[in-house]
Amino acid sequence: MCGIVGYVGNRPVADILIQGLKRLEYRGYDSTGVALLSGSEIHLEKSEGRLENVEKILQAKAKIYSNIKCGIGHTRWATHGKPTTVNAHPHKTGHVVIIHNGIIENYLEIKRGLLARGHVPLSETDSELFGFLVFEEMEKGHGLIEAVRKSFSVLHGQCSIVVMSEREPGVVVGVRNGSPLVAAVDPEGGMIVASDAQPLLPFSKDVYFLEHGDMVVGTQAGLKFLSLETGKPIQRHTTRLDWSVDKLEKDGYPHFMLKEIHEQPLVVADTLNDLLDRTKSDPFPLIDEAGTRILESAQEIYLVACGTSWHSALLGKYWIERFAKIPVMVDLASEFRYREPVLRPGAVVIGISQSGETADTLAVLREMKKRGVPTLGISNVRGSSILREADAVFYTSAGPEIGVAATKTFMAQMLVMYLFAGYLGCKRSGQGRSVEDLTRSFEDLVKVPHLLTLGLDEQSKMVQQIKKAAHALTDVKGFFFIGRGYSFPMALEGALKLKEIAYDYAEGYAAGELKHGPIAMIDRGIVVVVLAPRDPWRDKTVSNLEEVKARGATILGIGDSDDVDLKDLCDHWVPLPPENRLVNTDLLPFILAPVVQLLSYYRAVIKGTDVDKPRNLAKSVTVE
Repeated sequence: MCGIVGYVGNRPVADILIQGLKRLEYRGYDSTGVALLSGSEIHLEKSEGRLENVEKILQAKAKIYSNIKCGIGHTRWATHGKPTTVNAHPHKTGHVVIIHNGIIENYLEIKRGLLARGHVPLSETDSELFGFLVFEEMEKGHGLIEAVRKSFSVLHGQCSIVVMSEREPGVVVGVRNGSPLVAAVDPEGGMIVASDAQPLLPFSKDVYFLEHGDMVVGTQAGLKFLSLETGKPIQRHTTRLDWSVDKLEKDGYPHFMLKEIHEQPLVVADTLNDLLDRTKSDPFPLIDEAGTRILESAQEIYLVACGTSWHSALLGKYWIERFAKIPVMVDLASEFRYREPVLRPGAVVIGISQSGETADTLAVLREMKKRGVPTLGISNVRGSSILREADAVFYTSAGPEIGVAATKTFMAQMLVMYLFAGYLGCKRSGQGRSVEDLTRSFEDLVKVPHLLTLGLDEQSKMVQQIKKAAHALTDVKGFFFIGRGYSFPMALEGALKLKEIAYDYAEGYAAGELKHGPIAMIDRGIVVVVLAPRDPWRDKTVSNLEEVKARGATILGIGDSDDVDLKDLCDHWVPLPPENRLVNTDLLPFILAPVVQLLSYYRAVIKGTDVDKPRNLAKSVTVE
């Protein structure tokens, strides 16, 4: 959620902080600030709103700040306190300056104690309180590292903090206690620490993902790691990232989201190459590792996730049950962790999180491990927290996703679900589908990158019709997305995307559920987006279309290019690429995904919203 960058070394720090925070803007924020160490004095520059506000301040004071080589910066996503300049980080308490990501759950208790001891916080935040605790410990004679360590011992809740003090200039201390922190050595001397890996890539691809309970201490000489519990030195190993700095740029696209939608053919190819052992001749040759053996042992599967990842899990349920005849339960992680699920012997719990840091999903995996239930993780970020909470992790190869609304990571998650289904189907070929069917399914899967490339061509009929519909549907009250079978999770995803970036009222429903209440909302101001490719559910979906059309709704149909009967029923029409008929209907979600993504994208562009950084949203939800 909040973005953290800290640097100490031999380079001018102001630009490092600004550029680093720009790479974290996708996480979502509503205020920003930096703290710069000049001699033995720390200067704060903060503002509500966008990072550009602070960047302009630093540019105006370039002569003052140009040679400073130690500082910390922050983008805040408001939890405690309004998004104001006063509440923006960093916070300064005497000689102590802090930035913070996460929530201090016992902040009221801490605040009462501080007020009783005569301290007066300036902000409404829980974050500032930690600065007072560190200040008190240093006033007792402790050094910065020990003061931070002792102060953390009274906190409840998951958070990460980076601290500096005017009494120990040139020292930056970071602590991970839940929310992610990543550090790297600057080859020119010093270190950089951040809440995500992107700001580190210009310095090094070999990064340290801090573990829960780690402290990192940076100086011009480099960095070291200490145990938060004992204060003793500990060893940590680097993770090599295969991301490149150029992948973080827009490459001529107006928005990261559009670029990432168009990267999906490559994402499918890369993820296939990384997760399959192509030296084997059998279909769905999943790589042989610990996670594969856990998956193979499953007698029933629980998929837990949040948001878009939950939609990929819903598709996984269809595929795994169809291919392998293994019962699959799908839960929202935030609900699963607070009920009392009954898991039988042979159950495997799989957590899906694009960032690998989703708090609710990690909590489920952590609890399952305590209960002795085998767990797997699916993530796009190597070295993220899910690696430590799950027994094994399968990584997608989508590369960094900057747009807050998930697109290419959703595509990659769907692909992992399909691979799991195919692999388990092969292992249980006598119970599910035949080997011949699975072989054809795998051969069709390999065609998906090519089909996506054809469909995403700017001159394709599909893209042109999506643009036309987005422009035509301007004065409407809201959208209902409906579908059956595989198209139901895609309807949920289409509605979510439209809400996320275009701020349209949108709901997704199983088409058969319309008569059970939602149809009361249908009138001339509502657009019904009907996902009805030729699949086993197409005819039933069309009958539901007739019901909403009779009540005056505007119909946007999405279906096969040669489905004239469906097209004639629709006010607006988006044809799928004609080549989609070359693959089996199980793969239709891969073709539908860019359709609903592009519809939301062009709606957002027309309305003038901030496509890559939609309001109130964070890329990685690291708190409950």
